[in-house]
Amino acid sequence: DVSVENIFDEVDDGDGVITEGAGATFSDGIWIGSLTEVSQDEGYWVIVSSDITLEVFNADPISYDDDGEVIYDIHYGPNLISYPYQTAQTLDDALGDTADNLYAIASENMAALNTDNGFLGSLTSFEGGKGYWMLTEQNFSFTFNGNEEGLSRVEQSSLREVPELYSYS
Repeated sequence: DVSVENIFDEVDDGDGVITEGAGATFSDGIWIGSLTEVSQDEGYWVIVSSDITLEVFNADPISYDDDGEVIYDIHYGPNLISYPYQTAQTLDDALGDTADNLYAIASENMAALNTDNGFLGSLTSFEGGKGYWMLTEQNFSFTFNGNEEGLSRVEQSSLREVPELYSYS
């Protein structure tokens, strides 16, 4: 987990960040609220009053890291989660057999209901960088189906240049 201050270093015109059951607001240069850390298996919504470009520092979306595979522990009711791949996948491809455990999935301005004939609605795929509300009537754990090409962590081709202020001889 990483603190909210370290993730959202500078939010111009930002009003707050919410996740399932917690939130924080940015006021007078500080974060106030019950949301103090962000986690790789949770989803987050940034609330703004105008269009902004948000750079998230120290938080690469990933499906695998030093701790191993990201496992999502889903509980009864709504769960706000992240999607750890750059490559979009259809709901069925990303979820596999896990889809049977879900009642519905919602994202910004889109949703899909799980029926006997599969998912129906405007939400047809998961996309990197977006959060998703998963609604279920049971507890279960899962990992997204994926492949090496879809991982969000990509190899950095060159080292970043050290700012002059932090360089030394």
